[in-house]
Amino acid sequence: MIASSVRLSDALRQMEEGEGRFSIRFVKADKRRKTGGQIIEWHDCQLSKRRVLGPRRPAVAPAVTDALGRAPDHYRNATRNIVQGNSSQPRKVHIWLLLEFNGQRVMIGS
Repeated sequence: MIASSVRLSDALRQMEEGEGRFSIRFVKADKRRKTGGQIIEWHDCQLSKRRVLGPRRPAVAPAVTDALGRAPDHYRNATRNIVQGNSSQPRKVHIWLLLEFNGQRVMIGS
């Protein structure tokens, strides 16, 4: 493995543990709009955490599933919601498009 590199699985584990903020560099892509290819760099990032307000009640299943109400299933879709800086808006990033994590090159595989 290259000296200044990190495995994708290790980078994801560090993100999920949330022991501080991180920086990432990734390739932007949107299959629906057929755009992308730009390299984006974000600093002072953290994974978005779902906020729980008050006691949780069982959710009532809607009759029709709409696009806003469905679960994102980040692990199956290989995505993560990331919040940058002091923003409260989560942005979706595809993990296979990560190039760097905390200044280290992201390596896929062993």
